[in-house]
Amino acid sequence: MNQPEQRPRAVSDILEYGVRLAAGRALVLLRITTSLTLPTGVLLGAVIVWLAMSSGSKQLAIGILVPVAVLYTLALVVAGAACLKVVAGARTAAEPNARAAITFALRRLGPILCLTVLLLVGAAPAIAVLVLPIALAIGGYAVLLSAFGFLSLWFSGTFAVAIPAMLLEEKGVVESLRRSAGLVRGRFWRALGTVVFGGIVALFTGVLVAIVVSVFRFGDGKNVVLILSLVGVGLGLLLVAPLYVSFLVVLFGDLRARERDLSAKRAG
Repeated sequence: MNQPEQRPRAVSDILEYGVRLAAGRALVLLRITTSLTLPTGVLLGAVIVWLAMSSGSKQLAIGILVPVAVLYTLALVVAGAACLKVVAGARTAAEPNARAAITFALRRLGPILCLTVLLLVGAAPAIAVLVLPIALAIGGYAVLLSAFGFLSLWFSGTFAVAIPAMLLEEKGVVESLRRSAGLVRGRFWRALGTVVFGGIVALFTGVLVAIVVSVFRFGDGKNVVLILSLVGVGLGLLLVAPLYVSFLVVLFGDLRARERDLSAKRAG
């Protein structure tokens, strides 16, 4: 006898379940993001403050800023991959281990980095759709930017679960993209909605932390505002990656369940 088909989760259900998964592993996830991004974030913030305050060589300051920013970006990528592994384990009641998750992410750093860069480049033009009034204001390029924007939205939805496919099914870059496209087929709008609204929720959480930090201002000087802003953004980013990858994990699991249901129906 066939198992009853699982009802696909709506985007709101995916986001709600993702938040609960992240909350259930909050300490482990924060241990990952704190250990990886906080040291490099402090270093990056110090360089930015020095660049803003220094009257010396700007070339020297920028020369230091660029490699530190690259290091911080790498830390964010590793933290996101490690958090994804922990959240995926939470769905199977696996015992969370921050060190094992970080080690796992570092072993696959090359493919993860390649796929992340590819997805970011593909998703970037979607901003043109979100700022369409600005695109219209610049005249002849509006149609071109809009076309790239809608193509970028298609790209973001189609390859929404490429990173979970890479990490949880241990696939290469091309295989992960193909896997995502196959899983998303017929569920494109749910995948795109998860990417867009999940990103908004994650970023809003980070912004909310930054706003709370700004309340504790102990002066009105320019440097004080800059330091508090950097501290707020840094602390907010500790929460963004865990939340966002949680949404992707839930979406990926939901799409795989649908795939199993379809296979079972064909077999039956």
